Order: sequence, then C-alpha cells, then structure tokens
Amino acid sequence: MKNRIIFCTGGARSGKSEFAETLALSKEGQKGYIATGQAYDEEMKYRIHLHQERRKMIWNNYEIPCAISKEIQNILDECSVVLVDCLTMWTTNLLLENGEFTSQEDINCRERAILSEVQAVLDVIRSYKGNNEKTVIFVTNEIGLGIVPENKLARIFRDIMGRVNRMVAAEADESYMTISGMTIDIKALEVSNHG
Repeated sequence: MKNRIIFCTGGARSGKSEFAETLALSKEGQKGYIATGQAYDEEMKYRIHLHQERRKMIWNNYEIPCAISKEIQNILDECSVVLVDCLTMWTTNLLLENGEFTSQEDINCRERAILSEVQAVLDVIRSYKGNNEKTVIFVTNEIGLGIVPENKLARIFRDIMGRVNRMVAAEADESYMTISGMTIDIKALEVSNHG
C-alpha cells in the first residue's frame, strides 16, 4: 500500500483550494485540514473565516504555521485524507520565522532549513504505515510567472518557493493546475526529456 501525494497549484483566486477540497471530499475516510495561515490583520482574518466556512464540520482542523513535520505523523494517525493549505503561506512563515536576514549565508541557511522541513514532511508521508492508504494534498501558488520583483525579499521568496514547489511536485503522484476556475492534469501532460 502506497500513500499518495497530490499537488495542486494555480494563481491567486484561481479556484485551486476549492478544487483541492472537492478532490479531498471525493475520497473515503476522515478528512484533515492543515491551515498554515496566521491572522495578523483584518484581511487575513477574513480569508481564514471564508476557508473555515467552506470546511464546516466535515474536517479535523489543525492550525500549524511552521512545524508541520512535528505534527504530520499524529495527523495521519487520525485522518485518511489530509489537505495542506498552503505551501506558499507555510514557506512564508518558515522564511520569516527567525527575523531578518543579515547575509547571503543567512539566506542560504534559511533556505536549507525550509527545504529540509518540507523533505521531512514528504518522508513521513511516504514511510507512514497504517491500516489504510493515506492521501495528502498540497495546495500552492504558482508565483514565478511574472516579472522579476524589484524587492530583494520578494526575489528570495520567489526563488525558495519555486524550489519548494518543484520538490513537492516531483514527489507527487498527481499534479493539477487551476487557471480561472478550470483545472488541468499537469502530471499527465508532463514531457520527459530523457529520450
């Protein structure tokens, strides 16, 4: 029995979270929702409220802004289908968790720590042994399609986010992209350049 990883990407307000939730609800077993957002202002409070309204009481809800690797084992014990929404906010939280950067080495160290945390979560999912197959769905934003940001922190974030997305997509059994409310199966369309 192989646990499954599903990757759902798209732009802001594309409908990717709704697609991921519908996909999760189509699967059997207890649903778990790992919310990575933190309510620092009224706008974020409202966004979180909208997500909570959509989930209602169907889900076991877990608010984990940073250390998902410490909690994922217990969540898989309780739930058969887990939705992580979203990789983008999680990466942001990890990037800013220890304050400002003082040097390029500090940036490199922070990136290594983020990638290590993501890999640790993927490793737990793949190695988890239980009575039934587990499915973990990751939602993310596809942020690298625009111009190069003028702001240094935005460039750092864009680069790290791109690496996080590539890491999870490479591990995923299924990958989907939502554009303007329409979703395509990008894993099925993947082109191999290995001959």
